[in-house]
Amino acid sequence: MQTKLNYDKIAPEYNQRYPDSQTWQRGQALLNLASQLKAKTILEAGSGTGFWLNMLHQVTPQLYGLDFSAGMIEQARKQPAPIKLTRGTATHLPYQNVTFDLLYCVDAIHHFGDHHAFIREALRVLKPGGALAIIGHDPHEVDPSNWYIYNYFDGVYETDLRRYPSGKSVVNWMNADGFQNVTVQEVERIVNIHVDEGVFNDPFIKHNATSQLALLSAERYQLGLGKIQEALKQARARNERLVFRSQISVKMFLGTK
Repeated sequence: MQTKLNYDKIAPEYNQRYPDSQTWQRGQALLNLASQLKAKTILEAGSGTGFWLNMLHQVTPQLYGLDFSAGMIEQARKQPAPIKLTRGTATHLPYQNVTFDLLYCVDAIHHFGDHHAFIREALRVLKPGGALAIIGHDPHEVDPSNWYIYNYFDGVYETDLRRYPSGKSVVNWMNADGFQNVTVQEVERIVNIHVDEGVFNDPFIKHNATSQLALLSAERYQLGLGKIQEALKQARARNERLVFRSQISVKMFLGTK
């Protein structure tokens, strides 16, 4: 199974993962942090469609987004907020030393390749007193049975273990590189329950909605859907209802310079 994803291909449909009906507590955590820091300059590494940066426009107009995908940058240009967008890699941030009050990434560090290099680069471009916030889930601490995607789509969990740094590694790197007051806190707990065919209404089951599924070939994706259909068939034969659970802890790893 591949571990690199062509985001240019899925960029036009990517915002489907942010339904209006969903309340994003991680977004509120970002807002609170930016306000506490009185951040004037904010950089998002792996800024994607600019969804989170657009939200932070209420804190400051000095918003910067970095993404490797030209397609994602094209989508981010459509956001109402005036975001200064740059194509580049998070392991070689194309910014001068001591530039930002806040640097963060959301559900993105697993795409950066050299995770530790990103943390070192973050320290370089932050101002004294500035903060690095890394937000996402840690599959190393997840019971696979708590996310049905891991159960029905073969190889996805194992690939995530290879792509994601462990939370312990992130904390160790931040401390070793000189970040102060390193903390870990849960900023969101995703609890979605889908019953029977209702699972197909989950926006995260679409092939291009998450990197977990987008990395699958069309054939392997269809095999996963087939496993779900077969499980539903067997449940109906037993006159039982089938529950599909998504119970995921989203954490913020935070350190100051």
